[in-house]
Amino acid sequence: MPHVVTFKQVDVFTSVPFLGNPVAVILDGASLSTEQMQRIARWTNLSETTFVLPSDVADYRLRIFTPLNELPFAGHPTVGSAHAVIEAGRVTPRDGRLTQECPAGVIALRVAPDGRVFVRAPRPTVQRVDIDLARLSAALGAPVEAMPAPALVDVGPVWLIAQVPGTDALAAARPDLVAVDAFSREVGALGISAFAITSDVAATERVRVRTWAPGAGVPEDPACGSCNAALGAYLGATGLLSRTGRSYVASQGREMGRDARISVAVGGPDDVEIGGDAVTVIEGAIRLD
Repeated sequence: MPHVVTFKQVDVFTSVPFLGNPVAVILDGASLSTEQMQRIARWTNLSETTFVLPSDVADYRLRIFTPLNELPFAGHPTVGSAHAVIEAGRVTPRDGRLTQECPAGVIALRVAPDGRVFVRAPRPTVQRVDIDLARLSAALGAPVEAMPAPALVDVGPVWLIAQVPGTDALAAARPDLVAVDAFSREVGALGISAFAITSDVAATERVRVRTWAPGAGVPEDPACGSCNAALGAYLGATGLLSRTGRSYVASQGREMGRDARISVAVGGPDDVEIGGDAVTVIEGAIRLD
């Protein structure tokens, strides 16, 4: 008999198929080696592919792979995988709560009555770094604000967070991905996430975000959960939450033809929650031999 594993492809941070960020969720991860997992992730060629396994300390264990490497935590794969295991009947939330084991620790998840999934990010750390703003601006193809200064934020993955002057400048950014990769490696980041706060205080989406991680095989991410968690921590550390509010919605992916919406809530320096909708687009089985 051929070796097959059950999978779902879930579009995350959208309720409309094809407008969010897809993640491939392999529901039978226990039967696979690390080498097989990485090979599958390289083949799906999505920003992340996840593998669900049993756990002794949580409702399930999750391993998360980009096309090139394994991640300790990532936001959109966590939200999409929770949606998949609930939909498949593998896990039943208790009072709207789940827990996920991953290399970053045991992660708490919350499932809203409407089915939206929210995840509390690993405890973030914000580190100011000495950045050549002119070089960073050239790498991103957009001017980077000097104040507040860019910073490294660790939420499992480490992101370099930088602000640009407005949403038009962010939309017009044409990054040099070779330079972005070199810059990321030098500062110890998985990639760079640039953002702009909209000047329209009545807008539903208070923040626009773009993220690039070419070193992980992700030239641009349509909707990045971990970088939005990192951004929430950055806004809290720099006083910018006064412009967005402690709970806000971020928009990402429009430059790629997507329309992802990420809900972010910053309860304190150690408490950032991100979440949103998810919808299954493909389900079936992957044959391994």
